[in-house]
Amino acid sequence: MSTPPRRPRSTLFWVIVISAGVHVLVGVIFASLKIYRYTQPPEATFSSPLPTNRVPPANLEYRVQMQQLQQSSARPPSQTAGQAESLLNQSLDSLDSPGAAFGTSALGGTPVVVGGSGVGRGIGKLGGGGGKLDFGVSAVDFFGIKKQGERVVFIVDSGASMVEPERGDLPGYERVKTELVQMVEQLSPGTFFNIIVFERAIDLYAPRMVVATQDNTSQVADWIAPYWRLVDGKFKERGTFRKNYDPQMVDWNGAGGSSRVDVALTAALELRADLIFMITDGTPSVRQGRKPEEDKRWRQRVERFEKDWARFESSQKGQKALAKYEEARSAWRAERDRVIAEREARGLPPVVREGGSRGAPSRPGPSRPSRPTRYYDLDEVIKYVRGRARVLYESAGARLPTLNVVGYSPNARGSAVIEALADTFPDGTHRVMSTFDASRVD
Repeated sequence: MSTPPRRPRSTLFWVIVISAGVHVLVGVIFASLKIYRYTQPPEATFSSPLPTNRVPPANLEYRVQMQQLQQSSARPPSQTAGQAESLLNQSLDSLDSPGAAFGTSALGGTPVVVGGSGVGRGIGKLGGGGGKLDFGVSAVDFFGIKKQGERVVFIVDSGASMVEPERGDLPGYERVKTELVQMVEQLSPGTFFNIIVFERAIDLYAPRMVVATQDNTSQVADWIAPYWRLVDGKFKERGTFRKNYDPQMVDWNGAGGSSRVDVALTAALELRADLIFMITDGTPSVRQGRKPEEDKRWRQRVERFEKDWARFESSQKGQKALAKYEEARSAWRAERDRVIAEREARGLPPVVREGGSRGAPSRPGPSRPSRPTRYYDLDEVIKYVRGRARVLYESAGARLPTLNVVGYSPNARGSAVIEALADTFPDGTHRVMSTFDASRVD
């Protein structure tokens, strides 16, 4: 029996077979690529990390030190121990100098403040007194008052009463100046200091606090020498003469006076002193400003006086009185010259009296009217100084300074004034010092 012939495949069949084969082949290739990618390690890539703010070890140590200082001191610290150390290593020409030209401060006008928390570690201990002190702190013996401070201001009275015979004459005042120079020269190199001389105005040693380098302290002797110095029988400078600083006397009507304690203390506060020393005979004189109508009435009285004086001077009675006055004045001058010659033979200067010569005869005739004058009392002066301190110190979170006052051979009233001044701020000290022996002139 014969096999029946096979029917040929249709075209559709072959199309399906080929399509299926292509799909299988593509699937195998795709799967192989997937398997290959998963089995191979990823290609290495490189990227730069973001920059980080790293604190160098020195700055990190500085931050730790400053945190310690802030915890132990109420004064806002602003420098590093490294700044303080570099301060001693740099040229003195780069530091503030109280000479004719003032340079830029090596620390930008800010003080080196180093407390007991160890910020000065590695710099060493400086100072004197009973023990070792941190850098920037000085132990000062101010005519028997011993205190320590970092920003020290010395205030010296230069009124005529300071060179009166009761206070050792001119040699006694020379000893005051000599000992002040020695105090400044013994300050630690990191201490900031300044000097205020006051009378009717104030003279400032430097326009701001200066560091106690040898360059700055060595100029003090020449700076203070002219005050009440006798040259060829005449005084070099009587009282303040530089008048190079005017503090801001806010809400204060001070307009003169022979002993401007108010101005001197305000200047010390503006210097941000933490330790203030003052030597005075204790007789402040702060005159209040006059009102315009008071001056107007006074000028009218002066005009009437000048007319009255002209009539008296031209009258016969007035001429006789003036002739007797001139005789008495000549006798007084002769006695004054005799005393001066006698003192000169003993090596003493002419007698100085606050308010002018004493014992001179009074001129006859009508008296010239005095200006209307009122003076602030001591309580008002102290109240004003305390108010300025609160603005300058407490508002900035700083401790008030200490005010230490030495009475230079004061009378009973002067002693009371000195004690009251020392109580202006906490921890103030006062003492009375007798006159220096005029026969001991170094």
